[in-house]
Amino acid sequence: MAIDNAYIGSVEGPAIKVEGGAQATITVSNGSTLSAGNGRGELLDVQSDSVLDLVVDGSYLHGNLTIPEGGLVNVRLQNGTRFTGQMSDVKNLQLDAGVGWDIMGDSNVESLVLNGGSIDFAKAEGFHQLSMGELSGNGSFGLKLDMDNQQVDFLNIEGQATGNHVLSIQNSGAEPESGFDPLQVVHTGGGDAQFSVLGERVDLGAYSYGLERQGDDWFLTGEDREVSPATRSVQALFNSAPTVWYGEMSTLRSRIGEVRSSGQGGAWMRSYGNQYRVAGRDGLGFEQQQSGFSLGVDAPLALTDGVLLVGLLGGYSKSDLSQSRGSSGTVDSFYVGTYGTWMNNNGYYVDGVLKLNQFQNRADVLMSDFSKAKGSYRNYGLGASLEAGRQIQLTEHLFIEPFAQVSAVAVQGKSFSLDSELKADNAATHSLLGKVGMTLEHRNQWLSPYIKVALAQEFARDNDVEVNGHRFNNDLYGTRAELGAGLALSLSSNLQLHADFDYMNGQGIEQPWGANVGVRYAFD
Repeated sequence: MAIDNAYIGSVEGPAIKVEGGAQATITVSNGSTLSAGNGRGELLDVQSDSVLDLVVDGSYLHGNLTIPEGGLVNVRLQNGTRFTGQMSDVKNLQLDAGVGWDIMGDSNVESLVLNGGSIDFAKAEGFHQLSMGELSGNGSFGLKLDMDNQQVDFLNIEGQATGNHVLSIQNSGAEPESGFDPLQVVHTGGGDAQFSVLGERVDLGAYSYGLERQGDDWFLTGEDREVSPATRSVQALFNSAPTVWYGEMSTLRSRIGEVRSSGQGGAWMRSYGNQYRVAGRDGLGFEQQQSGFSLGVDAPLALTDGVLLVGLLGGYSKSDLSQSRGSSGTVDSFYVGTYGTWMNNNGYYVDGVLKLNQFQNRADVLMSDFSKAKGSYRNYGLGASLEAGRQIQLTEHLFIEPFAQVSAVAVQGKSFSLDSELKADNAATHSLLGKVGMTLEHRNQWLSPYIKVALAQEFARDNDVEVNGHRFNNDLYGTRAELGAGLALSLSSNLQLHADFDYMNGQGIEQPWGANVGVRYAFD
């Protein structure tokens, strides 16, 4: 019997009946659909002593296959066929590549062969078991999980199991309330079958767990748990604000240096980019790619013993955060500030900066099973910097400038959740950075290059982050070395172009490159 590009359905009773003692082959193909009882009834009535070979090719089955005692049914699903329902007492079942079975309740087959096919429990309410006499081939199983109640969709192979099979176990950001006890997901009666989980891990709250073989059975265990991708992502967001703030400050320090060299106020604009590689105290690293612009205006005030210059600035930067396994984040930073520099006639100077930021943070997490989780929050940061040094003239055009600087940043703490139910809390993020260094500059009328070296120390500790109640250390305490170079090109007495390049490396953080270019117009 052949069913080709047809629809066969029943409201009550089976869609197809096979009389007692019959031997039949039924082929369902070319987009056909068999449906019984609105997808909940019996597709077949195979009476006692009947033998049926059912081949379904590129078609759809909605209903159950329950074979009564004395009947024998072999089923082969191929070429993208979809089956939604239960199976009971099927003799042989084969699922070829591209075939999917959405299992809707407890089912059993005597022999299951997977040639690339998949079986998924996700659409079924509650938790169910698939029992098999034997399993072979290569395929995948999608299982639901409830750690709080120690429930999972279960695979029970009473005989031999062979082949390689992937378990796609539902990931979640919710933390198991009762902790984590080993949970059996597969039983076999023997054989050399290998089971693995999709993405190698199962994310359950703040941690990811692995699959372990114990005898002939397979368990989810916490023996080698790892920090989950979602935890890494929220850590990166909370930890990125200080590097965002300092990256934006690089343009302002260059501007203040220009002012000290010329003594003129004016209007200016700079665009910049920075890359950071951050490891952090707990080793939860990320890469940060920052780009943005700053603009401002300033004016000098003449004093009896020197010059005082004050200015206003504003700007915007965007930082893209990337991590292993494909998770990412974005920080949009909007800022305003004020700055000033005082320089006396002997070359001594003091610089001060005060800057207020609004951070708009977004996390885009790729969980271990390749499902997505998202979350966002907004917070504010306030930072200040104070630098003192002296310009020393070595020759007519050569100047050296030793300096010491201290910067402090406080970023508002925040609590937020991902849509995977993972919850993160950060009381506040702090940075206290001390720095000593020296700048060597050659000044002439048209072109003024410089080089800079500095040693910095981050003093802030214990920027803790809580993820589902688990505490992680998020600070960047440690020493860093910095190297910079740049030049100023005068196009006229009022118009000047600038370019600066930076490198930094230290404990838990590296800046492979930083660059900014800009223009300033000096007021007469």
